[in-house]
Amino acid sequence: MFKKHITIFLFFCCVSISMAQELNCTFSINSDQIGVSNKQVFQTLERALSDFVNKRQWTNKSYKNHEKIECGMTLIINSRNNNTFSGTLQVNAVRPVFGSTYKTPIFNFKDDAISFDYVEFEPLIYNPATFESNLVSLMSYYVYMILAIDADTFQNKGGDVYYEQALDIVNLAQQGNYSGWEAKRNSLNRFSLVDLIMSNAHREYRQVMYRYHRYGMDVFSSEPLGAKVEIKEQLMTFGDLYKRSQNSFLFRIFFDAKSDEVVEVFKSGPKLETKDLRDLLSRVSATNNSKWKKMK
Repeated sequence: MFKKHITIFLFFCCVSISMAQELNCTFSINSDQIGVSNKQVFQTLERALSDFVNKRQWTNKSYKNHEKIECGMTLIINSRNNNTFSGTLQVNAVRPVFGSTYKTPIFNFKDDAISFDYVEFEPLIYNPATFESNLVSLMSYYVYMILAIDADTFQNKGGDVYYEQALDIVNLAQQGNYSGWEAKRNSLNRFSLVDLIMSNAHREYRQVMYRYHRYGMDVFSSEPLGAKVEIKEQLMTFGDLYKRSQNSFLFRIFFDAKSDEVVEVFKSGPKLETKDLRDLLSRVSATNNSKWKKMK
């Protein structure tokens, strides 16, 4: 009887642990540019990063397997000096769309200022109160950014607590003197990314992220015309933000993830006048003008 109770207890502990982890993140490390023949350290690092992100509980919420956020991180190593590495990191995340098998992109960001020290097999430990290492700070920061952005698409300002955690990581990481954490608002780095999103001066951005997904994408399968109307209305609100901040990096952040999807939304299905939308998009995201011309 005692063994039975132990078995049941362990079963529920395992279930609890499996439900606690929030992310299903795929990692890839590319070291081709430095031309090393022995790639063992990169294989070890890849496994360590995957375990660090996917097996740790980052929130106080329980996630079932089908609720985990799907994301990916691709680390390209450009240089190595003993145990010091530098390169770039591409981070992306998607979230499911209600009533369909489609997964909508919510984050697609390239960080060009990656540098860190790593000794093979060293433990990666996250402590929210201290700066442990730049590698730990980098991974933890992007975990909380993904959690925040995902939460914002389901609830208005639902990502507040996670953005605050990301900002705390930024503030602690600044003591390490690694690039990318500096309090610079005129360049797109880790500080300015979270600072811009949280700023009330850019409030339209988070509103768009919420309503675009909850009242646009999530109702597309049942009300395609209504969904297109909502998506257009939300994108048009970027006009107000553009008047105040024409060079806001947030336009780039949004459309790096959503430009292809926006075009597909308006290319087919129920007809909707888009000339005014195309005119606005050509201003706020001029680099995608060739795409906007495909919209009907």
